[in-house]
Amino acid sequence: MQGEFKRYLFEYRHENSEWALEVLATSPEDAKQRLKALTWARYQGEISAKVSIPGGGIVRKLLRAIGRGN
Repeated sequence: MQGEFKRYLFEYRHENSEWALEVLATSPEDAKQRLKALTWARYQGEISAKVSIPGGGIVRKLLRAIGRGN
């Protein structure tokens, strides 16, 4: 998919509380379609850490340059 990704916010209620979910998409319609696709989501486990790799953008560009990246 081409285009710049933006952050879209969806609200929902669960167990008498209000919650929000952020979806990265190229447009509001794309965000709504991605939200619908969540019905196919599968549990993968708990996220225990989030790591930022410095220069990760450079690696991605190199992989694209040699034809191995998306």
